[in-house]
Amino acid sequence: MMAAQPKGQELFGEGVKRTSGGEARRYNMLAARLISEMVKGLLGPRGMDKVFVDIMGEVTLTKDGATLLRKIDVEHPAAKVLIEASTAVDNAVGDGTTSVVVLAGALVARAEELLELGVLPATISDGYRRALATAMDALLSHAIKHANNSDRKTMERLATTCLESKAISSCMEKERIARLVVDAVMAVVSDPASGRLEIDDVKMEQKPGSVQDTQLVAGIVIDKTVDSSSMPKSIDNAKILLIDYDLDSKKNTRADAEIGITLPAQIRAYLDEQAFELRRKVQTIIDSGANVVISRGGINTLAQTMLAHAGIMSVRRVKENDLWWLEKATGAKITRDLDSISQSDLGYAGRVCERFVGDDRMVFVEECRNPRSVTILLRAGSAKVLDEFHRSILDALNVLRDFVASPSVVAGGGAAEALAARAVRESALTVEGREQLAILKFADALEEIPLTIAANAGMDVIDVQAQLRAAGTKEKGKGGGWCGINALERRVQDMLALGVIEPLAVKEQVMTAAAEVADLLLRVDDVVMAKPAYYTHTHSDGTTHSHRGGKQVHDHFDKLGKQQRPMHHYY
Repeated sequence: MMAAQPKGQELFGEGVKRTSGGEARRYNMLAARLISEMVKGLLGPRGMDKVFVDIMGEVTLTKDGATLLRKIDVEHPAAKVLIEASTAVDNAVGDGTTSVVVLAGALVARAEELLELGVLPATISDGYRRALATAMDALLSHAIKHANNSDRKTMERLATTCLESKAISSCMEKERIARLVVDAVMAVVSDPASGRLEIDDVKMEQKPGSVQDTQLVAGIVIDKTVDSSSMPKSIDNAKILLIDYDLDSKKNTRADAEIGITLPAQIRAYLDEQAFELRRKVQTIIDSGANVVISRGGINTLAQTMLAHAGIMSVRRVKENDLWWLEKATGAKITRDLDSISQSDLGYAGRVCERFVGDDRMVFVEECRNPRSVTILLRAGSAKVLDEFHRSILDALNVLRDFVASPSVVAGGGAAEALAARAVRESALTVEGREQLAILKFADALEEIPLTIAANAGMDVIDVQAQLRAAGTKEKGKGGGWCGINALERRVQDMLALGVIEPLAVKEQVMTAAAEVADLLLRVDDVVMAKPAYYTHTHSDGTTHSHRGGKQVHDHFDKLGKQQRPMHHYY
C-alpha cells in the first residue's frame, strides 16, 4: 500500500507560511505599492514632511525618503527589497531616494494591470528592460555635458535645486546656504581633474540658534572648551600639535597591574616618579614650539598648569574624528610618541579661539592655509530641525559630488522623466506583440514622477499630463523639450530655462534601480516565510539584524568608547 503524498504545508515545520503562484506575486506587488504610497507625499518642493516615533520614543521629522524607510520596521520581503533599493541609491548618489520608490511602485502597479490582462511576467520583464535601455539612451543624448566639472554657476544651480525639495527650503536662507555648500566643496576639492570629492572632508557641527547664523569656517570647529581658565582664549598664528596620548598619571595603562610596596616611603617615591615623568612629557611639548595642544586623551591638572604657564592653549578629549579633520585642515600629523616630536608634526592655523555659540562655548580652528577639510556650522531652532537640515545639506553635497565625478546634467521637476517617457512611447511603435504593452506601461510609470510632484503641489493631474505631452510634442526639435513641473508657481514650464537641474548620474541610478526592483518582484512566484528564532529589529542608524534580547533596550557601542559615531551616515 502506497504512503499518502504530503500536501503543501505538511512539508514544512510549525510556523512556516508559504504563498505561491499568482497569489505570491500579488502580495509582493501590494507590499511594494504600499511602501510607494507611503513616501509619495514627500516628493517635490510642495511635498509634506513625515514624523516617525520609534519604540524608544525618539522622534524623527524628515522629508527624506531613505531616512524614513530606514527607520520603519517591515516584515514582508518585497517591502524590504524596495527599502534596500532606496538605501542603495542613497549610498551610490546621495539623492533620488524618494523618486526610486515612487517609480518602482508605479512600475509594479502597471505590471499588475498587464498580468490581469493575461500578459506573462517574462514578457513584461523583457518589455521593461527594452524600455529602460531606450530611456537611458534618451537621457544620455539630451543631457547637457560640461567640460568644466568645477563650474561654479552650474554647481550653485544644482545645490539650489536639491535644497528646494528639502525641508530647508522653508527658510529664507536657502540660496545663501546653497552658495555656502558650493564654497565648502570648492575648498576641499584639491584636484577637480581627478573627479573625486570626499563628502566626509566637510564637517558639520550643529547648535540651536538662528538659521541666519549658519556659516562656513575655513578650518574645524570643535564642540569643546579650553581646558583651563588661566590659558589664553585666543591665539593668532597658531602652531598646533595633535596628540593621541593620555597626559594623566592616573591612567598610564589599560592593563591590570600590581605594584608591590613594602615601605611607606615607596609610595612617595612612586608618586614622585609619576609626576617627574609627566613633567618631562609636558616639557617636551613646550620645547616643540607648539602654542596649541589638542589631545584625544586626558590632560590632568598638573599638565594644564604647566601648559598655561608656558602660554599654551590645550583642548582635551576630542573625538577621534575631530582629530582626523584637524589633521587635514591644519597640515599637522597626529603624534602618538611625545619623545619624537618634530617641526613637521606641527600644523598651522591663522587663529585658534574659544567663542560662545548660543549658550555653549566652542573652539574654532580657523584661517587655515589651503585646508583640505572645512566646517559648516549649522544653526536652527531645534534639534529635530537641525538633524533634518543636516540631511538636506548632506544631499546637496552628494549632488555636487556626482557632478564633480560626471559633469552631465538634465532638467529637474520631472522634466527628465517626461522626456524619457516620450522617447519610450515612440519606441513602442516599432515593437510588435504583447511586449509593446509593457513598453507603453513603462512610459506611463515614468510620468508618475512629474504627476506626483504636480499632485503634491495641488495641481490637476489630468490637465498636467495633457499639458506635458502637448508641450513635449510642440518643443520636439527645439532643444529637447525639458518641460516639467514648476511646483512653486504650479505651472508646466521649461525647467532648464528656469535653472532647475539635476545630475544625470542620479536619474540613471533611480531608473535602473526601480526597473531592477520591478523585474525582481515580477519573477518571484513562491514565498516561504519561517518564524524567526531571534528578534529582528532596526536601529536608528539603519542597521537591521537579529539576536536574542532584541526587544529590550540596548545598543552596540563598546563601553570603552572606542567606536566613534560615523561621519555623516548616522543621519
